[in-house]
Amino acid sequence: MPLQMSKQILIVDDDTARRGELVRLVEDLDCRPVPSASAADAIARLGEARFDLCIVDLGLPAEEGTAVIMKAHTCRPPVTAVALATHGVGAGAVEALRAGAAEIVARPVCPAGLAALLRRLMARASARRPVSGAAVIGDHPRMQQLLDRVDQIADTDASVLIRGETGTGKEVIARLIHGASARRAGPFVAVNLAALPGPLAEAELFGQVGGAFTDVDKPRAGRLVAAQGGTLFLDEIGEMPRSVQAKLLRVLQERTVTPVGGGEAVEIDVRVIAATARDLDGLIADGRFRADLYYHLDVVPIEIPPLRSRSEDVPALAEHFRGEANAREGRSVPGFALDVMRRFTHYDWPGNVRELENLVERLVVLASTRMVVMDDLPTHMRTKVVDLDRAFLDLPVGGVDLQVFLTELEERFIAKALERTGGNRHRAAELLGINRSTLAEKLRRRNVA
Repeated sequence: MPLQMSKQILIVDDDTARRGELVRLVEDLDCRPVPSASAADAIARLGEARFDLCIVDLGLPAEEGTAVIMKAHTCRPPVTAVALATHGVGAGAVEALRAGAAEIVARPVCPAGLAALLRRLMARASARRPVSGAAVIGDHPRMQQLLDRVDQIADTDASVLIRGETGTGKEVIARLIHGASARRAGPFVAVNLAALPGPLAEAELFGQVGGAFTDVDKPRAGRLVAAQGGTLFLDEIGEMPRSVQAKLLRVLQERTVTPVGGGEAVEIDVRVIAATARDLDGLIADGRFRADLYYHLDVVPIEIPPLRSRSEDVPALAEHFRGEANAREGRSVPGFALDVMRRFTHYDWPGNVRELENLVERLVVLASTRMVVMDDLPTHMRTKVVDLDRAFLDLPVGGVDLQVFLTELEERFIAKALERTGGNRHRAAELLGINRSTLAEKLRRRNVA
C-alpha cells in the first residue's frame, strides 16, 4: 500500500545526478521530495517546515552533513535522518550516528533496499522514538577500539555476539554493523527474547502454520524469514528457552527454517547478531544455555564497556541528552551546575547510558528554563563528592601500596555508612553514592552476610 502523499522527505545532496535519483525514488513512494543542494539551505528548510524524514549525503563539504542531521534531530518533533556514507563505518558515519542519525546506509545505494528502509522508518516513526546513537559518544580508548572492531567485521557475514550491561547500547552497535555491511539494503529485524515466553518465542522466530496453537491462529512467516537478505538481531539471547535454542541451532546450521506446526522448510539468507547482559559461561555451566549454540554465535565477540568505566565520557553524553530533551520537550535548560556534573562523573550508573538519558530528560522537564542544580537530583545522588584536593592526604616518604590503601579506605567508608544508618543497606548505599546491588556485591566479597 503506498504511503500517504502528505509524507514529506528532505533530500540533501550537493551532487545533481544523485539528488535526482533520490527525488525519483521518493516520488515512487508516493511521498513529496524536497531537494536541497547545501547544508545551509537544508537547515533553513528544517526550521521552516515539518518533514517526515531526512536523507543526508555525508559527502557534503567539511562536516556539514552532520550539522544537518543534528538540526533534524533537534526539531520538535525530531525528524528521522538517514545518512548516506561512502566509506562504511568511517569517522563521518560514526559522527552522523552520534549526531542522531537513525540509520547509516553505505554507498552505492540499492534503490529497492533504500525504499524499503524509508517505508519502515516512516511506519515506526509514530510508534516509538528511534534508537539513539548516543551510546557511541565519547573518546574513551575502549569505545574507539570497539568502533575499530565494528569497522573490521561489518562487511563480513560472521555471526557477532555483543556483550554488555543493560543500557549500554547493544542495539546501537548492531545497527551500526548492519548499516555498514553488504546487507545494508536488507532489513534489520530486532527481537527482544526477554519479552517472549517459550512457545511465543518459537512462533515469533520461526513462524507458524495456521492453527499451530489454536484453531484461530493465522499463519505467519516469523522473524527469520522477515530478515531475509538482512540482519536478525537477537537481544537478550541468554533468556532463550533451551527448546528454542536447539531449533535455532539447527536453523543456523542448515540455513533453513520450518514453521511451528509443520509446513515446508524455507531457505534463509540472514546474518545473526546476538546480544546479552548475562553471563553465558555461567549459564552454560548450569546447563541453561547450549555450548554448541554459543560457539556458533560467538564467532566475533564485542564487549561494550559500562558507563562507569568511561566516566570521562559522561559530560559529553549529558550535554548531548540535554540538547535532545530541550528540543523534544520545548525547554531551554542552559546547562548543569558544576557540582551536578561532578556528581555525574562520580556516580556508578548501574543503568548505564539509558539511565543517564532518562535522568537528564527528567531534569530538563523539571528545570524548564534554568540551570540544573544539585537539589534537582534524586535523593540517592545528592551525596557530597569528597574533594581530594582539600582532603588531608599526603604521600608517605617511603611510598604506599595504592591498591591496599584504596581497599582499606573503601572498607572504612562502607563500615561508617552502615554504622550511621543502623545497618540499613539501602540508606548506606545512598550515602556512598552507589547502587544497593553494588554495595551488596562489595559486602559479599568481604564475606559479610
